[in-house]
Amino acid sequence: MDEEIYTVSDISNKINDIVRNYIPPVWVEGEVSNYYRSRSGHIYFSLKDENALINCVIWSRKADRISFKIKDGLNLAVYGDITTYKAQSEYQIQVEKVKSAGKGQLFLEFQKLKKKLSEEGLFKEKLKQEIPNWPDKIGVVTSAEGAAIRDILNVSVRRNPSIEFIIYPSLVQGSSAADTIIKGIQTFNQRNNVDMIIIGRGGGSLEDLWAFNEEKLVRAIVESDLPIVSAVGHEVDFTLSDFAADKRVPTPSAAAEVVVPSRTDLLNDLDIKEEKLENRAKILLARKNDRLNNLYQRLKARSPTEIIKQLEQNIDNIERQLIHAIQEKINHNQVIIDNIRKQLKSMNPKEVLERGYSIVYKDGKSEIIKSIEQVEDQDKLDIEVSDGTFGALVEQDKKSNYKE
Repeated sequence: MDEEIYTVSDISNKINDIVRNYIPPVWVEGEVSNYYRSRSGHIYFSLKDENALINCVIWSRKADRISFKIKDGLNLAVYGDITTYKAQSEYQIQVEKVKSAGKGQLFLEFQKLKKKLSEEGLFKEKLKQEIPNWPDKIGVVTSAEGAAIRDILNVSVRRNPSIEFIIYPSLVQGSSAADTIIKGIQTFNQRNNVDMIIIGRGGGSLEDLWAFNEEKLVRAIVESDLPIVSAVGHEVDFTLSDFAADKRVPTPSAAAEVVVPSRTDLLNDLDIKEEKLENRAKILLARKNDRLNNLYQRLKARSPTEIIKQLEQNIDNIERQLIHAIQEKINHNQVIIDNIRKQLKSMNPKEVLERGYSIVYKDGKSEIIKSIEQVEDQDKLDIEVSDGTFGALVEQDKKSNYKE
């Protein structure tokens, strides 16, 4: 019986069919070696462990979607079909998905780059700009079809629909993503048509977020004249862009919550400020009125009319004081005069006549008789008493009754 003879291609095809039919798509983990990318964009490398090696191929249409750079020494987990490469009778993995295996080489690269940039001072607080409290326009660099931009716009509409957003569509994953994000940042800076920039995307693995860890993007963020908010991933995800940005928030939604001022809060704040301003205005107005009244009174006190009135009043007071002083003097002198009058009256000889005494005159009142020596017998005398005068004739001898 003749033996069946197969061609090399027949055997290769049979082996390929057996592999495809009996080995389903699988995840395979190992260390990258023999990395190579062809001019057509296909990526070739091997995965190895301590005991074995398997070749891998990523076709160009898949390679462009990988968010990080594959290189020798990187620890990867790949998912795909086990096939054969018939030209060399080798089996290989046609890779559909790629992710870092544990922390692996990609995480070590992240840590190394973070340390380098930190030592350069790119993450220092003094380099960070203030995020504007009341932006009118906000630039967003992210995927135009992703959930991040929808989340930002939904929150913004709820908080303050008057804020305008300008979107620069960019890639947020893959080998070209960092370049498109940098271009967006530079475009907003050149046009200067926004008050600030948000860069971001939703969460993902370290590989998915790797564009935001690239050194050139970190430097572009630091060099931006416009303040930048980094909104990459979820709470647990940190990228180097987060450390370089002027402010880091955990999610795109949180970015909108932070940078978009609440219209309600603004109105409440405006009411509070208006009330405070009104109260301060009232206090200031009252102080100014008091000051004005004080100045008016001082001016009024210094006006010629007021000075004349004051002088007239002073004259009136002086006049009253003078009249009072004169009256006091008159009254005082009147008392003195009255006392003198009383004294004079008491000394008046005629006052003595009231008490029974009389005055004797001689020669028609030309001489008052004070002694018997002044009269002679038959002299005619006038005698004055209290109510009149009568005549008398001397008819007796002179006798002196005076006794020592």
